[in-house]
Amino acid sequence: MYNRRNAIGVITVMVACAKEAIAHTPYGLWDAFRKQNLQILTSHEDYTGDDLGEIWVATLRKELPLSRAMVSRTRNFSRVASLLKTDQSKLAVLSHKQARDMYSGAPPFELFAPMPIQVLIDDGKYFLIARESLPKRHAFVITAALMHESRDLKFLKTTKSKYGIPLHPGSQAYFSGDEVPLDTVDEK
Repeated sequence: MYNRRNAIGVITVMVACAKEAIAHTPYGLWDAFRKQNLQILTSHEDYTGDDLGEIWVATLRKELPLSRAMVSRTRNFSRVASLLKTDQSKLAVLSHKQARDMYSGAPPFELFAPMPIQVLIDDGKYFLIARESLPKRHAFVITAALMHESRDLKFLKTTKSKYGIPLHPGSQAYFSGDEVPLDTVDEK
């Protein structure tokens, strides 16, 4: 027999569960997703940087297919800064000006200073930057994969910091000709 009180209770629980699920989507799986896919942030505010991100990601997919490299576009550079600052993403394509302003905390990035970013790759106008927490071996492999196509992509051999933004130790190891043991846990 139909019990109105039980039906209302069931509906209330279902609505609460649905509300909870919607409120936290996709955050419940976000951590697993970003660990399985190499995301490189770009912004709709910079079409050139977005196009470069696509080219660089295509190279990474070719050289490192298991990385599952992908471009993740944001609506603006403040969102890029927010995702980097909160360690929700580790890599981004930024123009030299955007990277310099983000690193130094110049407007509109004053809320995100100090920004813990380092340079992986430089093409003379754009950087592939990474959070300093990106493991050294990951930076080394990403740099090596992109530099393998450096003639076509016109990357510079970066050996020192630019605009005060340090070179990532993994990239520095690659450019110095060092070997990074890929099978050991590094200590950043």
